[in-house]
Amino acid sequence: MSKPNAKKNEDTSKDCEPTPAEFKAAVDEFERCLLSPVISGELPAWVDEVQAAWSEAAAQIHFQAKHLHPQQYEEIANQDPELLPRIDLLKAEDATIEEQCQKIQQAVIRVAQHAPMLEPDEEKAQKHTKGLIEKGLAYIARVRKQDIAVRSWYVEAFDRDIGAVD
Repeated sequence: MSKPNAKKNEDTSKDCEPTPAEFKAAVDEFERCLLSPVISGELPAWVDEVQAAWSEAAAQIHFQAKHLHPQQYEEIANQDPELLPRIDLLKAEDATIEEQCQKIQQAVIRVAQHAPMLEPDEEKAQKHTKGLIEKGLAYIARVRKQDIAVRSWYVEAFDRDIGAVD
């Protein structure tokens, strides 16, 4: 009986796979939160918004790197084995993105821990938030670039002209 339940859970998890629109929305929301100004007296609310947006974006990004991209890489390799060196580069970038994800997570936690103590001193708060904002925005740019690269090479594998075939 445990096998049917396992199958049922498997089917349910497939139904819950994030869509490209959900991925984009999560990344966009994290970016919007980072770009929102920290208004005097609103640092805790800003941090809460950033944490919530980061939680969703990190989950979406992780799913891309660990589940969606490997499937796409396999299809690219099956369709056009000449792209294997490109797949290796894409995989390496996924690994780098996963590593940076941990650093962003630490930065979010650090700002959240320090926010209550920093609230009255806007200059001190800005020193902590500025680093998170800069790292977060650079990370988002990298994630978007990877997303475009994977989609581009995926399409290329199917549309690529491999010369005359007899």
